Amino acid sequence: MELSTAGVASAVHEAISTNVVARGVGSGTWLFGGPVVNDAAAAAVRPCGGVIEYTPGDLVISVRAGTTLEELSAVCAASDQMLAIAPYGSPRSTIGAVVATASAAPLSYEDFTIRDLVLGLTAVTGTGDIVRVGGKVVKNVAGFDLVRLNTGAFGTLGVITEVSVRLHAKPIMDHVVTGTLDDAPNAWVLRLVANRAPLPMLVRMAPGEPTQLFARCTGNEARASALRGIVQSYGARSAFTLGPSDTNSGGEPASPVQMLRHVPEQALVLRARAKPSHGASLIEAARFAFPEATLLFHPARGSIRITTSVTDNADARVAAFVASAAPSIPFSVVVEQGASPLRQANALDEMVKRAFDPHGILNRRRPGAV
Repeated sequence: MELSTAGVASAVHEAISTNVVARGVGSGTWLFGGPVVNDAAAAAVRPCGGVIEYTPGDLVISVRAGTTLEELSAVCAASDQMLAIAPYGSPRSTIGAVVATASAAPLSYEDFTIRDLVLGLTAVTGTGDIVRVGGKVVKNVAGFDLVRLNTGAFGTLGVITEVSVRLHAKPIMDHVVTGTLDDAPNAWVLRLVANRAPLPMLVRMAPGEPTQLFARCTGNEARASALRGIVQSYGARSAFTLGPSDTNSGGEPASPVQMLRHVPEQALVLRARAKPSHGASLIEAARFAFPEATLLFHPARGSIRITTSVTDNADARVAAFVASAAPSIPFSVVVEQGASPLRQANALDEMVKRAFDPHGILNRRRPGAV
């Protein structure tokens, strides 16, 4: 049953009295991701959806956390506006879950992340208290930034029930251009890293397939044309325009953009990040550790998303990858799905957790996870 903010607070109070874990759930499409245990005994708490307030002139919308990306897109499209990101996964994902997991998004408009777009939120803490933080305006920096603290906390500090996000006007031209990169990574990585245009890019590397460059070109006709020229100058041979491809549309984007967003169920998903100039070495290490995986390289951030359906001995494989790359490449690895988290909780993490969830009943974490 979907619950209002008051209903979520009541459910948390009940969980405290019965000592049962309360797990915040959106559409339930990603229950095996991140640092949270998929506890079968946990009580699922599902916030309801729906628009609370929408002022197109302010480019801000406030919705209940159970609102799906599909529903949010449909409401905003009526005013030629959009949420700048369309995360990995399904348009049935809820905005509350996207904020709670800080989900990454391929080819997001102007390379925004969800952390850039969340202005305020309402959450129910582990004491059953309702906390409203942030606001409904872009410039809002009063007090400690509890909005960012809850963004990516996987609901371990509170069940998010309402969210206010910043919107953007839909650009006149919105194209995804793609082409094949025939050279080895050490030949094209630096060319792409040198890009200084506001041009979201991804490079897809899959076993037995050509290396594909994807770039999102937006703006008026002159700007979009200039950006397409930049893509071709980086060696994307046989580059072509797929046509208007609004990656924030209610339905799944047309292939091959859909291919970028798709995440197999029960997959092992990692994010590794190094200096962009170390991208070729990081790609080589990832290919060696996960030869069957699909890699998505983000030139501007120097990050690689590793996705494989082969999940046998996942923890050992992740540890081997970290050990093999660490001596030569300063980099970080985050487990998004399918294996135990790598980072151990520290004293500050535990102190924050106790402050917001003193009874330990919100989204129980795997041992040692943050």
